[in-house]
Amino acid sequence: MDEDRVVLILHGWGGNKPEHWQEHLFARLSAENVPVYYPALPNPANPNPHDWLNSIRRELGAIARFHPEVPLTVVAHSLGSIAWLHFVGAMAASPDRIADRVLLVAPPYLMACAPPQDAPPGAAEFFPPPLYPSAIHGTSRETVIVSSANDDYITFDQAGGYAAALQIPLHKLEGAGHISPYYGYGQWPWVEEWCLGRAELPPLPRTG
Repeated sequence: MDEDRVVLILHGWGGNKPEHWQEHLFARLSAENVPVYYPALPNPANPNPHDWLNSIRRELGAIARFHPEVPLTVVAHSLGSIAWLHFVGAMAASPDRIADRVLLVAPPYLMACAPPQDAPPGAAEFFPPPLYPSAIHGTSRETVIVSSANDDYITFDQAGGYAAALQIPLHKLEGAGHISPYYGYGQWPWVEEWCLGRAELPPLPRTG
């Protein structure tokens, strides 16, 4: 088992279908003998912030217990990215280092009073997320956002607002939409290589 790294994957609302890039990521990391935690967050069709944060807390507890001192990489997609902001935001007053690297992919921007029609009922409760740079920089060595200019759930300017408020880099994937299988992000080789320490930022789009 590769104890040079451990990876936590956080899915978005609705969970993931088998063709999602996070599913491929989990399979690739497992095949490479990397310890990878990929929790099924509670009730993804009607998510609740309290339940999701408790689930993340349990996973991090297990990671700390079984892989002490091993650098943690977090890869969150969509509402999973917003849940991570809530989790670390609660530590803003006295942040503890949790992760080495954090990749927030396609975080959505929802107006709680008028969420998209296809958003699950509980999603609006996650907004607005806490945006505390002290928490982000205190809990991880490196956090970045990856977004697209044609995402149905956030404009690139809004993604830039997240990045500016958090004082972290923002990287654009051209034509990637919500960075989901609908936009061709089934398998995404770059993120797999990045998690394995074999690729660098900026992110490369999927090919084919």
